[in-house]
Amino acid sequence: MAVSVLCADIGTSSLKAAVITQDGALLAYSRQPFLLLHTDHAAGEWIEALSRAIRDIYQYNPSLKPDALCISGNGPTVAVPSGETVRWNDTIPQYASKSLFIPRYLAFRHKYPEVWKSCPYILSGPECLIFMLTGSAVSILPEKRYENAYWSMHDIEEAGFSKDDAEKFPPFVQPGAKAGCITKSAAAQICCPSVSEGLPVYCGAPDFVSALVGTDTLKPGKLCDRAGSSEGLNLCTETPASVPSVRTLPSPIRGLWNAACLLGETGTLFSAFKSKIERELGKEMDFNSLVHNCIVHTNPHSYVSFSEGKKIMEDTALRVKRGLEQLSLAAAETGTIMPNCMTATGGQAANEEWLQMKADITGMKILVPECHDADLTGDAVF
Repeated sequence: MAVSVLCADIGTSSLKAAVITQDGALLAYSRQPFLLLHTDHAAGEWIEALSRAIRDIYQYNPSLKPDALCISGNGPTVAVPSGETVRWNDTIPQYASKSLFIPRYLAFRHKYPEVWKSCPYILSGPECLIFMLTGSAVSILPEKRYENAYWSMHDIEEAGFSKDDAEKFPPFVQPGAKAGCITKSAAAQICCPSVSEGLPVYCGAPDFVSALVGTDTLKPGKLCDRAGSSEGLNLCTETPASVPSVRTLPSPIRGLWNAACLLGETGTLFSAFKSKIERELGKEMDFNSLVHNCIVHTNPHSYVSFSEGKKIMEDTALRVKRGLEQLSLAAAETGTIMPNCMTATGGQAANEEWLQMKADITGMKILVPECHDADLTGDAVF
């Protein structure tokens, strides 16, 4: 039987999980929304959300036996197993640093001084869940060139952390490293015969890196559109770009680079609209049905106006179009051929009508992977 991997990704508003085979086939999928996402203890429900996802998957697929578990998630969220969390999108005190993590470690120490003193490690999002499952403390460094975005001993000392504080920063490992195995106590919490004590647990990566791998945005000229609570357009280039509105980071592939345009809150805006419509209707509304109504039912005289949702979708597509124009400048600067197609991943990738609207407005051919949440495919690769 083909090797299969149980993959899990900690998102902003939910945990996604899937079972994916060695040839990329998607055997099962589950999404579990978070209930504590806007609280100070967001990490406190991660293992329960993973447990719900696993039980959901194996309730209908009891014969599936994963060979390993691989975990990715958003960063630079930092948390501890008791649940205290400083999320990637929380407002925190300003601290000038190239590091994405040092300011959050400082914010965590300020917000939870007693927890800081008592915990041996403060961990990033996916690494915290890995620690809960295995007892192993690691920090996943996507590629050596990412060290500036994480930390060095100099950065730690410069931020005013003591030698004892520095011990709370876990050692770096690469994506794909084996972190350990599920412990007896973690297996009891998951409570599913298919995922038992001793199952190997592997390190994925920060979710956007896992998405780059899962969409194969790993060769110059490859492009993906990663849409969740926020949205990011990512173009692989041979050299770093210096276009002002484009963020350049190393590619997961040594020697290559990733040029990105970030579009904040595109998904959050539509999610808020969905909640508003549901309040007006007095019932929950299926995401795909809502998108369909926004596209075809825009009667402004209806007591429920779907035109607002259509405008959010159109504005999102126009923002994507402007972002693609900026990436075209980055492509020209780096000698990269700008493609005429991109791979979609995230919530929007599951809705054909939304993607068609985006394709019509941007003029881009849009490819959809078998697993719409390509972060999970990236985990399977790792």
